[in-house]
Amino acid sequence: MKNFSFKSLVPHLIAIGIFLLVAFIISKPAFQSDTILKQSDLTGWHGMVKQSEEYKEKHGHFPMWSVSMFSGMPSYQIAIDGTPTPMHYLDGLFQLWLPKPMNWFFLACIGFYILTICLKIKPYAGIIGSLAYAYCTFSPIIITAGHETQMYALGYAPAVIGAVLLLFDKKYMWGFVLTSLFTSLQIFKNHQQISYYLFLVLLIMTIGLGIQYIKKRELAHLAKTLGLMLAAAGLALALNAVILFPTYDYAKYSKRGGQLVMNDGKTNESVKDGKTTGLSKDYAFMWSYGKAETLSLLFPGVKGYGTHYAERDGEPYLFPQLGENSHTVKFLKETLQVPDANADQIAMQMSTSLYWGDQPFTNGPVYLGAVICFLFLFGMFYLDNKHKWWILAAIVFSIMLAWGNNLAGFNYFMFDYFPLYNKFRVPTMALVIPQLLAPVIAVLVMDKLRTADRSDLFAWKTFKKGVMATGILFVLALGYYFTTDFSSENRERTTAFNQFITDPNGAAKLEDLNNRYKAQKDNQIYENMVQNLKGDVGAQKTAREFVNALRQDRASLFLNDIFRSFLFIILGVGLIALYLKNKLKYNMMLAGVTLVALIDLLQIDMKYLNDKSFDSKEKYEESEFPMTNADRQILQDKDPNYRVLNLTTGDPFQDSKTSYYHKSIGGYHAAKLGIYDDLTAYQLSGSLNIGVLDMLNTKYVIQNGDKGPEAHLNPGALGNVWFVKAVQFVNGPSAEMKALTGFNPKDTAVVDEQYKSLTTGYTPADSSASIKLTSFDNDDMVYESNTTQPHIAVFSEIYYKDWKAFIDDKPADYFKADYVLRAMLIPAGKHKIEFKFVPDVYNKSIKASHIGSAIFILMLLLAIYFEFKKNKKTSLN
Repeated sequence: MKNFSFKSLVPHLIAIGIFLLVAFIISKPAFQSDTILKQSDLTGWHGMVKQSEEYKEKHGHFPMWSVSMFSGMPSYQIAIDGTPTPMHYLDGLFQLWLPKPMNWFFLACIGFYILTICLKIKPYAGIIGSLAYAYCTFSPIIITAGHETQMYALGYAPAVIGAVLLLFDKKYMWGFVLTSLFTSLQIFKNHQQISYYLFLVLLIMTIGLGIQYIKKRELAHLAKTLGLMLAAAGLALALNAVILFPTYDYAKYSKRGGQLVMNDGKTNESVKDGKTTGLSKDYAFMWSYGKAETLSLLFPGVKGYGTHYAERDGEPYLFPQLGENSHTVKFLKETLQVPDANADQIAMQMSTSLYWGDQPFTNGPVYLGAVICFLFLFGMFYLDNKHKWWILAAIVFSIMLAWGNNLAGFNYFMFDYFPLYNKFRVPTMALVIPQLLAPVIAVLVMDKLRTADRSDLFAWKTFKKGVMATGILFVLALGYYFTTDFSSENRERTTAFNQFITDPNGAAKLEDLNNRYKAQKDNQIYENMVQNLKGDVGAQKTAREFVNALRQDRASLFLNDIFRSFLFIILGVGLIALYLKNKLKYNMMLAGVTLVALIDLLQIDMKYLNDKSFDSKEKYEESEFPMTNADRQILQDKDPNYRVLNLTTGDPFQDSKTSYYHKSIGGYHAAKLGIYDDLTAYQLSGSLNIGVLDMLNTKYVIQNGDKGPEAHLNPGALGNVWFVKAVQFVNGPSAEMKALTGFNPKDTAVVDEQYKSLTTGYTPADSSASIKLTSFDNDDMVYESNTTQPHIAVFSEIYYKDWKAFIDDKPADYFKADYVLRAMLIPAGKHKIEFKFVPDVYNKSIKASHIGSAIFILMLLLAIYFEFKKNKKTSLN
């Protein structure tokens, strides 16, 4: 065998040490005792999963069905017991079992570093790209938001690309094993949208490299590479069958599988039997990046950053925040004579309006780093053709995707025709592709500079072209600064508002105004101030000046970032210029550029992730899930099998905190059941359909009172199960939904014609018939009935195909009623009725995962054996 040299490991160990050090610096508060990272979306997840965790404590495993939100949904979309596979152990190894959030930054660095090794980049050059990828501002923003699976999936994405590149480099055995491994780990993190974007990158890369191999007539190699890629993908899918198969099966029944459209002739969605074939375009493209907003890749404050709020020990933290010297604060204090304390409070509120981009709101921009942007542009002139063109194509393509409805023709085509694209939302997420690929160009540039012939003018000439290209971007940025008005305003609405605000009957016209013109941020600020100042012409002038002061602050943010990025680029460009002119050694230049790039990114990152992002575990629970008097009152109910509607949280169907203490008819989940999403959209949004609340067994409604939240008993709640007197048959989902308006669920069940055969022989219920719940478990519910005639029973439980029904322990048919509930024809006599949740696809997927694990272990052992055999043969020769 070849003699092993510890010296060859030193650069890699240094790289790992740097990754650990930087991750520790940004994550330092996590090492304080009893400290927890506060993550806004994850707080909601804690609400979702609380009841399932309590179930696991009692039974030793998570339930398969959750009862804590949306009146019930599959729990394996929220929390599930993992099936031990090699991925579980390797996942911990790649993160070195580090605490959050240090583990995510370290994993992203390691994942990208593996890619640089596969690209044959020297270790020290690979460090700059690894740090740039991990510390792009998108990372701390999604970490503090609680998008953990997204960050995990991003961590493994570059390693997948690196492993595939091994296949293209004819390292078939290890390429196959590592592609299987890293693809499996990436899928294992269960963020399908990031996996989808990774697939798009691999597709573009394969096309780009494939064309090169076709030109070289290496068709056999290309075919072998493609075959091994597909085989590795198949093995990765098998390893993750327990995650993928249930998710794929569930997706058809979630809101992502289609939503109800009430056919009024106005919809432009692709409708089939009253259902869309995916998400609606309005919903899917709501978070679309603005075209000018794309300048944030180089100038993070171009659209005002966004809004990041945190609080620790009662001390609020907001970024960005209007300070004492801001135009807005000066206007409040000097022009309006607002007292300092009040002015500071208003400034805090107004800081959230510094963002004036196209998205409804955002936590922050995607900023790649000024130095990385320069290196990318330099690389477009300096590098050869092997990788740069497919990388450029992928970045341009991703930016077009991120623009969403701001590039409607292209993106609507993608949405309608590109496979699976209409299952995803938030197109801004596509900017993870330049986050991944721009640093690849950067490390290729830094590695090529290592061997550059500095006496040859090529490097210097292309360097100057890179500087000029970067300069053009600065000219464009300054041009945008001087020509835009930094407004987020619907001017037609402002004109209409000014016309009627002085009208004595103007208030009555406000609803018409809202219907005709969408209010943007500046409209809201202006209109609120005019109305507060009694609406005369002087009020309009004052409100306009106030909005203009805010716009000046937006302009200041952008201009400051233009100068900031200019400074960092000057430092980076200067170091490279000194190297190319033989004034500086390569290692010094590389270390300097890496340090400048890192400081650039960390300065912005630590605006989003800092000591205010952490709190003690005890304070976290007290602040995020405070038990109110209403909660205490409801929890005193001796019968726990009821549901709660909480109207104190804003939109109850965007809130999962209520589920921390109660079985809620509301909740939050990006892929809730489609039928339930339809129900909330048409019957529980705006004015509440009381009959629907009753049929969902909504026993308590929490509303705001004079002394805080109050619990009100709903006397109409129908309980767990009841017999109906009549069945109203309808044809199709639209007719079924319409029939719920004004219906009496106690007496009538609304049933689709397709289930008519399952109701044959029923008789209207009479007062002598009885049915009741006798045993309740998430996955197993038992009832007892006693009737003299066959009756239709309606259960206040959500219909889903994987529930199996039994009467006296024998399989029985049941059907969907009232759009979302289960119903069954109960024969005469005394009977035991039981529903068991048995998701067959989950049980089958466990077997597939075990088979995949066995195959992977076998292939890994074979790869090690052949490597050992090859090295032994080499040493003998």
